[in-house]
Amino acid sequence: MPTDPSDDRAYHLVVLELDDIKPRIRADRPNLYVGMTLHGADEFAAGLNQGRYKPHWARHHVVRVREDLCPEIITDRVQARAEMKKLELTLRGKGYTVNRITQAYRTYVIDLHDPDLGDPGKGYVYVGQTSKSVEDRLQEHLTGARSKKGHNLASAVVKRFGQSLNHDLMTEKVYPTKKAALKAERRLAERLRKAGYVVEGGH
Repeated sequence: MPTDPSDDRAYHLVVLELDDIKPRIRADRPNLYVGMTLHGADEFAAGLNQGRYKPHWARHHVVRVREDLCPEIITDRVQARAEMKKLELTLRGKGYTVNRITQAYRTYVIDLHDPDLGDPGKGYVYVGQTSKSVEDRLQEHLTGARSKKGHNLASAVVKRFGQSLNHDLMTEKVYPTKKAALKAERRLAERLRKAGYVVEGGH
C-alpha cells in the first residue's frame, strides 16, 4: 500500500487477539492481528466481528483487544506503518502467530556419541537451527533425508553419531527470521563450548 505523505489523519496502532485461525507457533501464544486503523481499538475489534472493516480474513475471529502487548498508539500514517512492522517482528520473536504468519525458527541441540572420542568434556553435541519442528529435523538428520531436488538435508556427523534431542540445553525461544536464528545458533554453540561441551555445527 503506497504511503501518502499528505495524509495527516490520526491512525491507531492496535493488537487484537484472534481465535486459532492458524496453528499456533507456541501453544501458549495465541494468534494476533497487528495493524493500523482510523478507528479506536475497541470500535475496530467490534467492527471486524460484525463483518465490517478489513482485513477480511480477521472478520468474526477477534477475541479481545490486547493493550497489554501494545498500548494503543495514535500517530500519523508513516510512523504508524513503521511502528507496526517493528511490533510484528517483536511479537513473532516472542512466539505469537502474527497476521497468519506461521513460519518461525528455533535452535536445537542433539546429543552425539562417538565411542572413539577421547574426552567429550561435559558432552558431545550438535547445534543447529530450523523452521521445522525440532523433532522432524532430528529425524531428517538420523535418516539422511534429502530434498525433492536431491539436496542433502542431514549432517553427516549427526547421521553417524546422533542420539536424541537435549531439551535441557534448548529453549522455547523462537526467531522471526533465519538471519536471527543463525545468530542465535552461533551464540548457543559458543556458550556451550565455553561451558565445556564439544560442539559440532553452530555455523
